[in-house]
Amino acid sequence: MGAGRVHRAGRHGLAAEHPRPAAPRRLGLGADGIDTLVGCELEFTLFDADGTMGGPWSAYGLGPVLADAGSGFLRDLATLAETTGLPLDQAHAEYGTRQFEISLGPTDPLTAADNVVLARILIGRAAERHGFRPSFSPLSSTEANAANGAHQHFSFTRDGASLFSGGTGPHGIRPEGGAAIAGLLRRLPEFIGFHAGSLLSGARLLPGHWSGAHACWGLENREAAVRFCAATAGNPHGASVELKVVDASANPYLSIAAMLWAAHEGIRDELALPVEVTGDPAALPAGAAVPLLPNEQSEVLAVLGASTAAVDFAGEDIMTALLAVRGHEVEVYGAASAAALAERFRFTWSM
Repeated sequence: MGAGRVHRAGRHGLAAEHPRPAAPRRLGLGADGIDTLVGCELEFTLFDADGTMGGPWSAYGLGPVLADAGSGFLRDLATLAETTGLPLDQAHAEYGTRQFEISLGPTDPLTAADNVVLARILIGRAAERHGFRPSFSPLSSTEANAANGAHQHFSFTRDGASLFSGGTGPHGIRPEGGAAIAGLLRRLPEFIGFHAGSLLSGARLLPGHWSGAHACWGLENREAAVRFCAATAGNPHGASVELKVVDASANPYLSIAAMLWAAHEGIRDELALPVEVTGDPAALPAGAAVPLLPNEQSEVLAVLGASTAAVDFAGEDIMTALLAVRGHEVEVYGAASAAALAERFRFTWSM
């Protein structure tokens, strides 16, 4: 693969591989004395080898883990993770039928992106042994509530002290931590194209889907694009910020870098922490309405293509390649229904 290639078009035109971009510009976080950790989550749906799915499902329950459809697969996945050094912190049954989620422990940003790729390989190998095929698609099926995310968490520390706890702001957030959240939210409407990377992403990025469709932040708010996780006894890694809009059709290297770049820009610009949204943003009165993020792919690409910040972050070569590939996807497949797209590209991001 040539240096600088963000995606290589897959057999059906959608991006099927996620090689690293060419050597990125320095984010500057380390130069500014800020240490960064990133940890990711991956949701995926298990299909039978023939592409079908079925059987009873207990969302968030122990039953799927103990059942034949889950227990052997998860046991093998845990063994593979231990053998390869993948920091598998948690695995559980998710909301959608035959849907699981894994959480990966925090590490440096580049290794975190490597871990996403490794996890998808290991999930594919473990699933194959048990007669399954995993789908990481943002929309695996329109019939099974199977919308898959690839959430990203990050934490910042300075001189060993977290920027997201121990302060006087909401939930202990320090001023620089608040500025990081503000920077992330400021660029998110422009940068959504780095995080939600396909025609299927819009079918997931909807209100009421816990996908973070609203451009706001809030403590443990699953409807907010930026979910804040405070330092509590149930959060052993400490306070972190979760970007919920990401799905597996995005390049993890580019998405993580864009997230951190926007957060760092907010710190450098000394932005103020926006007002927190504590409930469902869709339930707010009209005067306090929270805008939705772009989710229609033509609009996403138009906003991204017009963003000078995106060029400053990624550079002209990456932007040209990304917009060309994604624009082609819209031209070829933009008129297809969500159901047709889900079926055709169900395993495009599987390994």
